[in-house]
Amino acid sequence: MERKAGSPRALFALARKVDLITPTHLGVLSKAERGYRLLGPAPGAVKAASAPLSSETSAATAFARIAAACLRQFRLNEMVLGWSRDAEALHQARVSLRRLRSLCSICKSLFDDSRFDHLREELTWLASEFGDARNIDVMIDRASSEALSIRLQDARDEAYAAVEASLSSVRARALMIDAAEWLSIRSWRAAQTDETLHEQSSRDFASGVFDRLWKRVAKGGDNLIDADDETRHEVRIVAKKLRYAAEFFEPLYKSKAEAKRHRRFITAMEDLQDHLGSLNDLATAPDMLAALELSDVAGAKDLFSAEDKSKLLEDAAEAHAAFVKTSRFWR
Repeated sequence: MERKAGSPRALFALARKVDLITPTHLGVLSKAERGYRLLGPAPGAVKAASAPLSSETSAATAFARIAAACLRQFRLNEMVLGWSRDAEALHQARVSLRRLRSLCSICKSLFDDSRFDHLREELTWLASEFGDARNIDVMIDRASSEALSIRLQDARDEAYAAVEASLSSVRARALMIDAAEWLSIRSWRAAQTDETLHEQSSRDFASGVFDRLWKRVAKGGDNLIDADDETRHEVRIVAKKLRYAAEFFEPLYKSKAEAKRHRRFITAMEDLQDHLGSLNDLATAPDMLAALELSDVAGAKDLFSAEDKSKLLEDAAEAHAAFVKTSRFWR
């Protein structure tokens, strides 16, 4: 369905009526893209793409464009999952939802709209539906015994079946329609009394976001080696928001010097995230294996050895120190 004239709300109202009769999904492909897809093999996983931003882009417009890019990434990977159980497509679909949730979190000052909280809760739900399948994929890559690999493959089949059921649910389809309508109609702008927040420069807005998140990561990671798993996990979440924010607003920093500092910053963030992610995998593996009744299978304990953790803690602390020393590209 495509709106040619009239109220945009009418299009979404029609989509909901059709969805009561037959499954209706948010379309993100142009007519040309759909045509070209007929000429080649089925596409695979799709990574995040930059949204078109410039120094003249307002904060509100930047949010809407970045959010639309996140929705597009999700739907493209959801389509791949419709015909294959591709681990990378599942990972990228989950990443797109997490990116959108992070975007909503860092831009929450722009909203004065009751629908925002509902949409954020629904995005949290849908992202959580991918968790088991993704965790099992990670454990399969690290499995050291054939017995464990076989059992994990069986668990993977069940987890992917659960993901497929969630994606085909009325709830998931309604979420995509609701999110697209919210972004398109921008009722959150009409509800906001302080229009200066929306019209401020996206670069000024981004700089404020970077400063807040950078301070939290720098301070929170001061003592990663002696911190508990929960504290490290919190640092990991904030670091992920900072990394996503840096990627969201990258098009605003295009001078040669800014682009160079941005690349170095992203590299430092990736290194820190990789180590914090590995530590989180070690921390969550025992509970995941217990839930799957695989704790006593040969090779299970290799997924969370103390030796691995000690080395990762040292590497994470070094990565954090390097991150703090890396020049901040927005300054």
